[in-house]
Amino acid sequence: MVAGVGRVLSVHGQTLNLPSRPVNAPTAVPYTNIISPLALTERENWIYAQVISGNVPGWWRNLIPINVSAAGHAATYYVTPDYLAIGSDTDYFLEPATPVLAQRLADRLGGTLPTRKMVNQIWTNAAMKLNPQPIPPDPGMITVPFFATNNAMVMAQRNTYTNAQPLGALVSGDKKDVVLSNLIYSNLQAGVPNPVVIYGWHYTDGAPIQPLYNGHANSYADYSHGIRLVQMNLTVDGAPNTVTNVLVNPNLAALLSDETVAPSNTIPLPRYPVPALAPIVITNPRNQSVLAGKAVQFGTLVIGDLPLHYQWLFNGTAIESATNAVLSLTNVGTAVGGAYTVIATNQTGAATSRVAQLNIKTTDFPALLADDFETDTATNWNVLWGAANGVPDYAANFAYDYGSTPYTFNGVTALIPPAPNSVDGSTHGVYLTANNNDATAATAAVNLYPKNFSASGSFSLKFDLWLNYPGGSSGINSTGSTQFAQCGINFSGANVNWAAPAANTSDGLWFAVDGEGGTSADYRAYTGNPAGVPFDLSGNLALGGLVATNSTAAVFQTLFPATVAETPGAPGKQWVEVEIRQTNNVVAWLLNHTLVAQRTNPTAFTNGTILLGLMDIYSSIANPARDCFMLVDNVRVENLAPPIRFQNIQRLANGHTALTVGSSLGDSFWLDSTTNLAAWQPLASLALTNNPLVFEDTNTSAAPVRFYRARR
Repeated sequence: MVAGVGRVLSVHGQTLNLPSRPVNAPTAVPYTNIISPLALTERENWIYAQVISGNVPGWWRNLIPINVSAAGHAATYYVTPDYLAIGSDTDYFLEPATPVLAQRLADRLGGTLPTRKMVNQIWTNAAMKLNPQPIPPDPGMITVPFFATNNAMVMAQRNTYTNAQPLGALVSGDKKDVVLSNLIYSNLQAGVPNPVVIYGWHYTDGAPIQPLYNGHANSYADYSHGIRLVQMNLTVDGAPNTVTNVLVNPNLAALLSDETVAPSNTIPLPRYPVPALAPIVITNPRNQSVLAGKAVQFGTLVIGDLPLHYQWLFNGTAIESATNAVLSLTNVGTAVGGAYTVIATNQTGAATSRVAQLNIKTTDFPALLADDFETDTATNWNVLWGAANGVPDYAANFAYDYGSTPYTFNGVTALIPPAPNSVDGSTHGVYLTANNNDATAATAAVNLYPKNFSASGSFSLKFDLWLNYPGGSSGINSTGSTQFAQCGINFSGANVNWAAPAANTSDGLWFAVDGEGGTSADYRAYTGNPAGVPFDLSGNLALGGLVATNSTAAVFQTLFPATVAETPGAPGKQWVEVEIRQTNNVVAWLLNHTLVAQRTNPTAFTNGTILLGLMDIYSSIANPARDCFMLVDNVRVENLAPPIRFQNIQRLANGHTALTVGSSLGDSFWLDSTTNLAAWQPLASLALTNNPLVFEDTNTSAAPVRFYRARR
C-alpha cells in the first residue's frame, strides 16, 4: 500500500532498538520471492536477519502506550502498533512466525509476547479496528503464498483507513496473536508437548474468532498468526517494573493476565524454549575491484546468539585487530589484494563466510564505451534473439535491480551482492534469460550489441558476469540447467551469434562458458562463419587457444576452488570479472584476471562492435526456471593503444619542420596543424611502419607560428 505524500507517521516516546533500514533492503514482493521456496528453519533465519538488520518499517519501531488498571493498581506498557512487518514504511509484509522465533526476537529487542488479557486491552485501545478476513482452511495456509494473499487482503483494507489513521496508529483485527498462557505448560493436548498458544482476531463487535488454543506445536505458523511485541519494561503505580515481575506477582498479575495465578514455575512465563543459535552467515562479504589508493569496506550480516565475535582473515591468516562485523581498508595497494574471509563465533559454534576477492587495479585506460546500467540504457543497445523454432523466448531487462534476487549456494539462500566494479549499494545491471518457457522449449539465444559503436586495434572489453543455475553443485536436483554466457568482439552487430543447430549467418570472435560444469566443453571458443553455422574451435585447443575446456581441469579448479565456487572449476553463482583483449591481432580471454584462452586471429574479423549474450544449446527447460539467468554489469571497452607522443620537433635548414612521433607499430592516426589553435586542418594520415616515425612538414616556411596535434 502507498501512503499519501507528506503524510506524518505517529510518533511515540518508546522505540525499538534497531539500526536504520538498509537502503537496498527488500520490500514486500521481493521479500516474499526470497522466502517462498525456503524451508521453515531457513525462512525464520531470514526473518530474524531482516529484523535485526533494520529491514522493518520506521513506524513499526514506535511503540504505543497502553494504560490499564486492576485490583487498585495502574500500569502502562508499550506495544508495537501492528504485527511483525518486514519492508519499508509503505511497502511491507506482515510476517507470521513461530513462537520460538517470536521469543528470540523479543529477547533481542527487550520485549515479550502479550497475554490473552493484553490482546483484549490492545484491541480496546486500537485506533483502527479492522474486520477479520479469514481464508477457508487449506493445507497451504502454512506456506508463503497464503501469507502473501492474506497480506494483500489486509493491506487493501488498511489502505482505506490511511487518511484518517496514518501508518503507526494502533491496529487490531488483522491477525490472531501468539500469546503467553498457562496453556503453554498445562492442559496439553495429545501429541503436542510444546504448543504454540493463539488467541484473538477480534471482530469489530469485540468477539474473538480464536479462543485460547494450544493444539498446534510451537513449530507451527499459518497465515493468521501475528507477532505483536510488548516492551518488557513497564511502569506500575508510576514505578519501573517488568512484564515478568508483574505476571509472577499475585498482587499485580491481574493487570496483565486473566488466567489463574499459580506457583511461579507454572504461571505464564514470558518465554518459549528457545534453542541455542550458532552463527549463520546471511550476507557474505563481496568481491571488489578498485584502483590503488582507494578505500574499501567489507561487511557481513551474521545471526546467532549474542555475543558474536568476528575475526577477519587475509589469504587465510588472521588480521590483527580486525574483529568487527565490518573491515575497513584505506589507501589500498597491491599488497592487500587477495582473499578475505570472516569467521563469526559465539558460545554455540562458528561460521565462516565465503571468500571475497579484492583486486587492486594499477592502470586505468581510457574508455571507448562504458555503461553501469544504473539507469535504463536499453535505447543504446540492439537486442537480437534466435530460437530453433523461431518463437521468441528470452528476456533482456535493463537497469534490473538484482539486489533483491535470491540464489542458493551450497543449500543456503542469499541475495546477489553488488558486482566487483560497483560501489556499495549499487545493484543494477542487465538481466538475461533464454529458453525458459515450457510452451516454446527450443534451443535459443539473446545477443546484446551497443548501437553506433566500433573498436579496432588494441582494445579490451571488460564486464562483471553473474551466471546463475538451478540446483546445487553441478546442477544436482535440477534439470535443463545448462546455459552459456557469451562475450566477444569484432561483430557487425547485425547477426544472432550463437551455436545454432541450423545454418545461421554469423561473424566475429566469441567465447562461452556454462555456470555449473559437466558438459562436453564447459569453456568454448567460436569464430563466425558468414556462410552459415559458426566454427566451434573448442575441440581443438590449439585453434581455440583455450587452456582447457572442462571445469575439472586443474587450471579451472585453481581459478574457482571450492572456497568460492559451488561447483569447483565453474564460474556460476558468483561475480566474475571477464575480459576479452585484442592486442597486435592477438585475442585473449581472461576470467578474474587469469588467462583462459589466447590465440592469433587469422580471420577477417579484426574490428567491429562487442557482443554480450546468453545461449541455450539444449531444448530442455531449466527447473526451476527462475533460477536460470545471467547478469551483466559495468561494461567497459578500454583503449589499450599506447598514447601518441611527439618525441621531438625541429626546424630544418630549408625552413621545413621535422616531427618525430612515437606510438606502436601499425598504429594509424591523423596529423593536424593550425596557426591559431582554433581552425585545425588535416595535414596527413600516417601509419607507423617504423617506431618512432619522422614526418617532414614542407608547408611551414611562410608560417611564423604553427601548432600540431595527433589524433586516432
